[in-house]
Amino acid sequence: MTDSPVLRLTGREDPRSYLSEAWRRRHFAWHVAMGGMRARTSSSALGLLWWMLDPLILGGVFLLVFGVILNTKRGDPNYIGFLLSGLFAFTYTRTTMMSGGNTLVSNAHLIATQRFPRVLLPVAAVIQGAVAFVVSLIPFFLIAGLTNGDWPGLHTLVLLPAFVLQTMFNLGLSLLVAQLVVPFRDIGNVMGHLTRIWMFLSPVIYPLDERLQNAPEWVVRILQFNPMAAILGLYRTALLDRAGEAYHWWSSAGWAVVALVIGLVTFARMEHKLPRYLS
Repeated sequence: MTDSPVLRLTGREDPRSYLSEAWRRRHFAWHVAMGGMRARTSSSALGLLWWMLDPLILGGVFLLVFGVILNTKRGDPNYIGFLLSGLFAFTYTRTTMMSGGNTLVSNAHLIATQRFPRVLLPVAAVIQGAVAFVVSLIPFFLIAGLTNGDWPGLHTLVLLPAFVLQTMFNLGLSLLVAQLVVPFRDIGNVMGHLTRIWMFLSPVIYPLDERLQNAPEWVVRILQFNPMAAILGLYRTALLDRAGEAYHWWSSAGWAVVALVIGLVTFARMEHKLPRYLS
């Protein structure tokens, strides 16, 4: 039985038909993701082990610079856990947004030769990022547990909804960025710098509440509006058993739903324009 042709949407058609077709072909995204992971691990002598070492090395560099040299850890007995939880979670968003944003351009040959809903390519990139993030949690739990006794407990149940909401948010961002990168290739080069600025405006390296004690109210509101502030708050509740706030939940859920809906609908409406930019 041959595959049904991919739906060609115009701006006047209902994206729900397109998304229904994408769901029917969802296994394609899984196969693309697994193929990318196999290619990535086969080209490295350490294979899957590198997926755990890479975030640890990055965390060690940040700990040396911000925890030791700049003494950002003052007043926090478990700064290692605080830093790694924020860094690993933010890296998940950063890498999926960048890889998902570039996936249409990097898979132009596949788009030209195969018929499938193109939305599955950013989905595959997010799947790869999700697997890498889950793998990075293994050394995190060992380090947090051995250094400060932060072993998994009942609070760790928050990890699942936090992960789901962040994954929804990441997919929405990937779809939005992918639509911009195809006609404007330079955006892919700029994204690395923009995400770096975003990281320093997020509570990855420092606690947001401590740094904003003497800040004007409008500054506090703007920084709390940052979706990563809420998402990281959920992760620190799940991983470090730190007290959360109500806005962590409603802000994370709101950003996840809005980003995903806008990303899916706009991507479905623009897919028919891809060939003119990728040919």
